[in-house]
Amino acid sequence: MIDAIVLGAGAAGLRAGAELLRKRASVLVLEGRDRIGGRVHSVEDRELGRVVELGAEFVHGPLGELKHARLELDEMDGRQMTFIDGRLRDETRTFRSMLRKLAHAKGPGTAQSWLATAKLDRIERELARHYIEGFFAAPAAFVGIEGVANDQGMRTRRVMGGYDRAFRAEAFALRKAGALRLGFRVEKVRWRAGRVEVHGRTLAGREERIEAARAIVALPVSVLSARDGVKFDPPIRRKRDALAWVRTGGVVKALLRFREPFWLARSLRKADLFNAPGAPFPTWWRGSPREIPLLTGWAGGPAAERLPRQDRLLAALESLSRIFGRTRAGLDSLLEGATIVDWTEDPFARGAYAYELAGAPADLAEQLAAAEEDTLFFAGEATSTTERGGTVDGALETGRRAARQLLRTI
Repeated sequence: MIDAIVLGAGAAGLRAGAELLRKRASVLVLEGRDRIGGRVHSVEDRELGRVVELGAEFVHGPLGELKHARLELDEMDGRQMTFIDGRLRDETRTFRSMLRKLAHAKGPGTAQSWLATAKLDRIERELARHYIEGFFAAPAAFVGIEGVANDQGMRTRRVMGGYDRAFRAEAFALRKAGALRLGFRVEKVRWRAGRVEVHGRTLAGREERIEAARAIVALPVSVLSARDGVKFDPPIRRKRDALAWVRTGGVVKALLRFREPFWLARSLRKADLFNAPGAPFPTWWRGSPREIPLLTGWAGGPAAERLPRQDRLLAALESLSRIFGRTRAGLDSLLEGATIVDWTEDPFARGAYAYELAGAPADLAEQLAAAEEDTLFFAGEATSTTERGGTVDGALETGRRAARQLLRTI
């Protein structure tokens, strides 16, 4: 029986496992996918000669735990172009004014109630709803205003060369020690104080059981709260009560590669993001460097839910047609490659990142992070107690915290 099992090889699980390994604890990190990274999925596009991100892509706000990773970052704080009132306009100043007002929002109500009463002009109000429901992937009518009232959007940097570089060193160390196992899908965790049995299946469907003294659960809250997710015996009732206050927003990304970067017209050369509130894919951004012929579309929260299951590529082209005033057929003739990723359909993610419902307890993050009988410890972006939920650096921080909590018990 080993010291610890870590469930999940995303950013939090890898950091937790590497920290335990560094302190000479015997550990095994288990991952259901055939890759590391969780909701970070960096892949090479050989036609572009670049790494593209199917999942997490940006650093919002301070670097936090990422400052040690020496990532190459591209500032994305250029012009915010917005299709509004029938034309594409530079609304950068309006956007930043709205972000400042949102950062100082307070109160117990929903984002919807704040939108109805805040001192915003018409365009600010429209952009605020667009931003809240897209950036946080959360319906304004459900999410608490204090859960989205922060200044993360005031500085946006894109990771170049692969976001997975933030935890590749941890994965390498775990592999070298034989402490990382992919393709093992956890189904049930039986536990009592000082003992954990993890039941799961291999890729070929064979059942296996692995034992440890303790476990770090670094799975998304969407998996923990799902009826067909990982089962705990006995149930972790206190955690279940806390999970009732959390939801995970849906996100669909569209990565479209064209023959040429037609959006680099003189008037748009300094534009970084393109917004079209109400379009099927309401947010788009350029590639890095800006000369590469790649546009990435984002439909988060309600926009993701409204997208048809079929013809999502057509919906993406329709959105770009609206923004740039080009025909869909003309865009189609320039299109050379398309990748559509729906994170809600990923059984190991079931969405993008967590948000708290309005009225949630003030100490909800602490409840989600709390250990169970010094045997089960919890990590992942939703358990961040430093207001870095929804971020990769927040996930890394929670992995380190959970590992140190566990180490104090052995």
